[in-house]
Amino acid sequence: MKLEQNSVKKSSKDHSICKEPFSEPELTFQEMKAVLESSPSGIGIIKDRVLGWTNDVFCSMLGYERNSLKEVSTRCLYADQKEYDRVGLELYSKLDKQGKGIVETTLVKKNGNLIDCMIKVSRLNTQDPSKDFIFVINDISGLKQLQVQAHQAEKMEAIGLLAGGVSHDFNNILMGIQGHLSLLLLDLSAKQKITTHAKHISRLVETASELTKRLLGFARGGKYQISTLNLNQLSASNLDIFKPTRKDIIIHESYDENLLPVDADPFQLEQVFLNLLANASHAITESGDIFVTTQNIMINEDHDYPFEVKPGPYVKLTIKDTGTGMDLGTQKKIFDPFFSTKEIGNNKGRGLGLSTVYGIIKNHAGFILVDSEKGKGASFHICLPASRNTFTKSIKKESQSFEHMQEGSETVLLVDDNESAINIGKKFLETLGYKPIIAKNGLEAVEIFRSCKDEISLVVLDLIMPIMDGKQAFSEIKNIRSDAKILISTGRAVDENIEGFLNQGCHGFIQKPFSLKTFAKTLRKILDKE
Repeated sequence: MKLEQNSVKKSSKDHSICKEPFSEPELTFQEMKAVLESSPSGIGIIKDRVLGWTNDVFCSMLGYERNSLKEVSTRCLYADQKEYDRVGLELYSKLDKQGKGIVETTLVKKNGNLIDCMIKVSRLNTQDPSKDFIFVINDISGLKQLQVQAHQAEKMEAIGLLAGGVSHDFNNILMGIQGHLSLLLLDLSAKQKITTHAKHISRLVETASELTKRLLGFARGGKYQISTLNLNQLSASNLDIFKPTRKDIIIHESYDENLLPVDADPFQLEQVFLNLLANASHAITESGDIFVTTQNIMINEDHDYPFEVKPGPYVKLTIKDTGTGMDLGTQKKIFDPFFSTKEIGNNKGRGLGLSTVYGIIKNHAGFILVDSEKGKGASFHICLPASRNTFTKSIKKESQSFEHMQEGSETVLLVDDNESAINIGKKFLETLGYKPIIAKNGLEAVEIFRSCKDEISLVVLDLIMPIMDGKQAFSEIKNIRSDAKILISTGRAVDENIEGFLNQGCHGFIQKPFSLKTFAKTLRKILDKE
């Protein structure tokens, strides 16, 4: 807007400049339309979830011709009714409370492809709720991909920390196994000594199996498997892994003996714990201390947290370090997906992003707080709702003698491509009285089963094999005889693939490594079932 000369006056005393008030001219209809059409975001009018006017960006974003979506229900933009209902419920709920709504969702383009979107909606007339709504929609698929990559990078650093501690523990386990074997071989005539060494080796194998399960839990990604946990035990077991990685850091532990349990995914919380430990160790540039504490807290209705929290009993886990600390500006950014205080080419500082930690805790209905000052370290407080379930610590029983093991006489088809697994499995079966038939891949197993289908009572099937894998062999065997009893035996953890087998006629699952006693019990449980 061009100002007239008399619209600006200068004071002779203070030389300050003041402007006379003026009114901005209103945009014409054509100018307003040009603004809406040139916007990089999809914009439109909607009423009762039926589209009215939309700009060209909205149509092209979803692969439709110009004006082709007018008077069309938005249901066609969603993959299923469930997501359509969720988005509507969330948006209208926020509109009623706040006058505007925002939600993330996935929409279906005309060609069937999916795009991640952020939708913002507000009323055209705040005084009249019956009027139309205006919406703004942005394609955030690229941002989502970057977030996935950032989360994966965070996870890889946590896995690196885990792997360092696990390798240390595995070497100690292998040393123990090698030591007992060496002592056992010195004198094979002393039965009592052989039994003692064998029990020690068995316990070491169980410990190694637990470490492997941790790595498998990390590999499972974002799939949650909830169980009732004690955070004292989770913290202590993870610190055992962390301690060997930084000998210059002193760990101080203080646990509430009467700590309430929580309902959570143990592997996801393990990632949270290791991420926070990694951050603390990065902040301690030389030697220092890390304090780990747990306690029960009660959040009342009149709490003073600056965000929405459901009142009730919570369990609080605090990890405090004596590192470099953070100023207030840094604290406000640390949970952003791509924020890091680690400079390029610099290994010092708090380098691991905390957005993954924030996301996991939020998904568990909890929250996380941070206290820090520059040069005075940092404290991270994780608060999770206490569980109503009772936590029971599993007690391992002594192995039963062979006389108490369940035996059999049936024919069992053992399918595995690993020579060690075949040798041990065959000896296990023969020891228990079964008649083993061996197949080294899925194709060989199918051919044997086809020719001996009436003789074979049970198939023990590995999943990952050459030529034909276990999944295809499972289907082929079921096609030959639909009531064939199949036991899946693999080193993988239970996931949706194995659960799928169990729902498709598989009779059981046993995870490697397993003992003779466990194998015997599992075989009889399946074979004796009508």
